[in-house]
Amino acid sequence: MNADLSGMCIIEISGDSCASCHALIAPLNELARQFGYKFIRLDAEDDGEVIQRFSIVRVPTVILAEDGREFARCTGYQPPEILEYWIESKTEEHKKSQG
Repeated sequence: MNADLSGMCIIEISGDSCASCHALIAPLNELARQFGYKFIRLDAEDDGEVIQRFSIVRVPTVILAEDGREFARCTGYQPPEILEYWIESKTEEHKKSQG
């Protein structure tokens, strides 16, 4: 895994054979721009380290992280409007917890 996880990131852990994973790419990319996050897509099928580092059980898994440290996660396909609400609420919770 050679991804740059610095800053605020939306990480999609997916698989090439997963249709739901592919359906999330464009919405997550747009939401990352909207919220000022980096969008990073990691393939769980090709990189065992990804599965181990993030304890992946199911794809797609979407993780919100700051400087590589996870602060929120959801699994399975979620519609873009649900993801938008989830990202907004988890980002606000994370900001409040930081002081």
